[in-house]
Amino acid sequence: MHGLLLLSHGSRDPRAAAVIEELVQALAVRSGLPVRPCHLDFTDPAPDVALRQMAADGFTSVRVVPLLFTPGYHVTHDVPEAIEASGVAGRLDVTVAPALVSDEPRARELLLRALGERLHAAQPDHVDAIVLASAGSSSEEARAAAEGVARDLSALSGVPVVAAFASAAAPSPAEAVRDLRNGGAGQLAVASLFVAPGRLPDSVTRCVDGVPVAEPLGAADAFVDLLLMRADVGTAPATGSHG
Repeated sequence: MHGLLLLSHGSRDPRAAAVIEELVQALAVRSGLPVRPCHLDFTDPAPDVALRQMAADGFTSVRVVPLLFTPGYHVTHDVPEAIEASGVAGRLDVTVAPALVSDEPRARELLLRALGERLHAAQPDHVDAIVLASAGSSSEEARAAAEGVARDLSALSGVPVVAAFASAAAPSPAEAVRDLRNGGAGQLAVASLFVAPGRLPDSVTRCVDGVPVAEPLGAADAFVDLLLMRADVGTAPATGSHG
């Protein structure tokens, strides 16, 4: 029996839990597979606990789909350590999908489409420049991945896009807004490279001085398609349930 394990960073914010549940349901319906959630922090179950439970429930293979955009510490260390700690090797074939930001054309297209749709809903009028806000990371590779998305979003939108980080890296969203305004940009908007509401997305909204901020990607159709691609299943509608 094959299943999907949707792995989030975790949050104490109940809005985040609601979005994760919405994604679990969407992936289950679209894939026809059992889908369960797990979380690296703040929320149960942890990945190792979820994997042990899936092994106990008779699953023989699991595809872990991290809701993590860039190849930072969580992807390179926390996820593999949690899988090893689960002790399911030999009972459960566990594979892990890569980070959501990649150079794969189809994956990048789906991510940009989801960002663009959320951005248009927040600011349907023309903008002179965009700030792409994300969580931030001490990993240079992770920051470079976010900056690559900003470049592609700029090419798609035809206006300058600056990657900004809510923590752990510069520039902050407030600094990016200030610099763009100082450079002559009048109408700005903020695109959100976040999965769900929470502390960091809220901090972005508070610090950008009234600039329209797009909603996190949540269960946007293109984002669900990206998760299905990462899950290595088709994107055609299917009937299913979550286990």
